[in-house]
Amino acid sequence: MFNDKNLIFLKEKITDLGVALFHCDSKSLLRIPTTIIQTHSVDDNCDILFFISRPQQDINEFEQEFLVDLNYFKKGKDFFINVSGKARIVKDPEELTYITNLTPAEVTNALTNQVLIRVKILKANFVDNNHAGKNYLVKKTQTLFYGLFDWGVPGARSYDFSTNSALQQYGF
Repeated sequence: MFNDKNLIFLKEKITDLGVALFHCDSKSLLRIPTTIIQTHSVDDNCDILFFISRPQQDINEFEQEFLVDLNYFKKGKDFFINVSGKARIVKDPEELTYITNLTPAEVTNALTNQVLIRVKILKANFVDNNHAGKNYLVKKTQTLFYGLFDWGVPGARSYDFSTNSALQQYGF
């Protein structure tokens, strides 16, 4: 299936980059602040798991599901990924123990010092900065040409998983 190839591609690239800027798009007064995150894992459904520092406020006061943006980038890499998705705070001890990649120490950490966030990818934009190789003149000419006709950035690919039937079973 075409989407399976896209999911595998994104999983590999997200794992390769590892670091992202996490931004909560909630309109709530009490929301998780923008922070830099280190991706813990990306599962087979392309759910992104990561830890953030536990806020001073009670975690039950925050919205449990909210829209987020993750901007993956790493110095020295020729690509970056912008992910939009629906995040969920994982705070149930039973659910934490059944997540296969967590050690008992990480489960304890998720219940005390940190919070585990699970993001279901709805849209992802992969941008390859090395689309024209090392030839600076060709790269600038292509960027100008594509910009004039509003064709987007050369080397960019967009993936929309918001209408995927496999994701609908999770309530997104």
